[in-house]
Amino acid sequence: MNEKLEDFLAKLEGIITGKYEKYIKQSGKIPCKASSNRELSSIGKRAFHINLYKLEEAYKEAEKDIRFIMERRGSLIGANRPSPGKIAGVIVYRLSRSQIIHLSGGCISCEYQCVSRLNYIFAVICAWEYIGIPYLRVPQEIRNELLYSLMLRHINQETLALVFDTILNYTKK
Repeated sequence: MNEKLEDFLAKLEGIITGKYEKYIKQSGKIPCKASSNRELSSIGKRAFHINLYKLEEAYKEAEKDIRFIMERRGSLIGANRPSPGKIAGVIVYRLSRSQIIHLSGGCISCEYQCVSRLNYIFAVICAWEYIGIPYLRVPQEIRNELLYSLMLRHINQETLALVFDTILNYTKK
C-alpha cells in the first residue's frame, strides 16, 4: 500500500505543478477592465507571477495531510484511497491558503481588481480537474459561493471534501 501511496502522491504533484505552469502561460489572456476588457498581454502588462517555492510548500502540506488521512483511517477507507472529494478538499484548501500567486504592480493598485481572486480560482480549478469535472461545467452560483466561502468564511478540508463529493455525485446523475 505504501508503494501505491508514493506513486499516487508523485502523480498528484506532477498534475498540480502542470496546472500552474499552464496558468503561467495563460496569464496574459485575462481581460482587464481598466483597459476596456482588452487582454493584459495586449497592453504589455503581466498580471501576476507564481511563486514556485510557495507552490511546492503547499504541495508538501497537502502531501502530509493525505498521508495523515491514510495512516489515521487505514482500513476504514478500503484498499484504494480516500474519496476523490476528500483529496480535492485537501488540494483546494492547501493551495488556496498559500500565497502562490502574486499580483503585479499595476494590478495591485487598480480599482477594478480583475485578478485579485486568482489564487482561489486556480486552487478550485485544480480540485475540480482532479475529480474530473471541468470548472465551467459547475454552475456559476456554486462557483461563486465556493469562492466566497474560501475567501471570506471559515472553511476546512472536511467541509470542502463534502462539497466536492456532493458535486461529484450530483454531476454523475
